[in-house]
Order: sequence, then structure tokens, then C-alpha cells
Amino acid sequence: MTWCHCPCKKDIEYYNICMKSSQNSNNACGLHLTEYDTCIKKKFTELESKVEMFGHSQNRTTHHISFMASLSRNLNLVRGTLLIFDSVITNKGGAYSSSTGIFTAPVTGSYFFVVTLGLPTPSSSEGGDYIRILFLKNGKRSGYLFIGTEGLWTRRSENSLMELSKGDKVKLSIITTGTGFSYIAGGNYHSHFSGFLIN
Repeated sequence: MTWCHCPCKKDIEYYNICMKSSQNSNNACGLHLTEYDTCIKKKFTELESKVEMFGHSQNRTTHHISFMASLSRNLNLVRGTLLIFDSVITNKGGAYSSSTGIFTAPVTGSYFFVVTLGLPTPSSSEGGDYIRILFLKNGKRSGYLFIGTEGLWTRRSENSLMELSKGDKVKLSIITTGTGFSYIAGGNYHSHFSGFLIN
């Protein structure tokens, strides 16, 4: 009999050789058959694991979740309010809401978020001018952007890597506004908020 390539080929060959020998009984060859059976079960289990891992990998790749949104106009700084980027540039997966500024995780995984803000710098730094924007995950702080005065124009970025479960919500909240900053500049090139699913 011709055998195909099999990782357990030798085990069954030993069994066949044993059975052809007139000096051996069926019982004497049972050990070889048992080894073959064990080998097949092991390889089948390994194959099942690989198929399961492949399935998980395929599920991840089918979830293409990413977004980027900017401000359609200048946004006045109001302490305690949410920062809502209302002009959506891309929103694959539909997880970001331009009306609320909230990103809701459609699947469990690792997510990466970036916020960039452009602001006109006050003429004076008196009064300890600074802005803090918080990344909030389900209402709790998960990172923040700090902006102080510098030069004639200020532009800052911050990122946050979060482990989210399905249904978790991410948003940006203005905590302090500073005494000299008046607004966040609108337009795609000045300020934007983005994020995507890593895996």
C-alpha cells in the first residue's frame, strides 16, 4: 500500500510490519496501533487549534474600523463640555458619531486614538494659560492633552492606546480652558480627532 505524506506515517508502517511478521500476534502489534492513534489525535488537535486561530485572525481583518473627523468651524472653549468634531472625513465601521463626538467600540480589541488641536496663542502668558483635554473611556480618564502658550500659533497632538470591550465609549472633554485661549481652530488642517482598531 502506498501512503501519502503524513506526520504519523511511521507509526502505522511499524504496525503493518509487525502484522506481517509471523512471529507476532495482533496483541503484540497493538502498541504500534495505539501509538498511531495517539499521533493522529495529537495532529488533529493541533490542526483544530490552527483553524481556530485562523478564524480569529479572519474575524479581526474583516472588522475594518477607523475614523477621522475635524471641526467645520472654530469652536469656542467652554469648560466642562465635550469636544465634538462634527465634520467626518472617514468613518469605516460607523463607530464615531459626529453629533455627540463619541466613539463606541463595535468589537472588543485594542484601539489607537489621536487628537490634534490648533489654537491662536494669547498675546500674554499671564495667568497660567493652559488647556487640558481629557480622553475619557466610559467617563474615566484614559489620557490627556496639555497645551500651554508658545509663539504666535500653537498646535498640539496626543494619542492614547486603549483596550476596549464592545460597547465601551470614548470621548474628549474640555477640563480647563486657560485665560487667554478663546477658541479651537476649525478646518481639516488645524484640528482633528481620529482612531482605529489595531486588533
